[in-house]
Amino acid sequence: MSDPYLLHTTYRTLRLLWWLLLLLCFVPMVRRGNDAYGNYVALGFGSEPCQTFLQAESSGRDLPYRHCLTGYFTAVHKLTKETVDTRGTTDIDGLLLVLEHYCIQHPSHSFSRAVESLVTELYPKRMTHMPHTPSR
Repeated sequence: MSDPYLLHTTYRTLRLLWWLLLLLCFVPMVRRGNDAYGNYVALGFGSEPCQTFLQAESSGRDLPYRHCLTGYFTAVHKLTKETVDTRGTTDIDGLLLVLEHYCIQHPSHSFSRAVESLVTELYPKRMTHMPHTPSR
């Protein structure tokens, strides 16, 4: 014969699992943050046109853009699965040089769109795990 307590516990556990599964259907999932058309709101210097970045860079006033760039990359590294570093062996100056070329070709694009293009270009060569450091 079956144990009534065991049957009751099993039934309660299954019912709880079904409720949790149903609840998971309504929990927002982390995914790419944009609308159905790929639009999103860029803030700060990311919303400035590339032409403004080029002017700031030519006059030596590109520090806010450097901060925007490093913040963008940090967010990508934190929020993108299996991504530790997308820069590879390129330093910030090298990244800015690539952005400069992009912005010369697309002066009306936003700075964040230029950075997004750069990240897309670098993504296949990204670092997916931290390098092993020997212990002392």
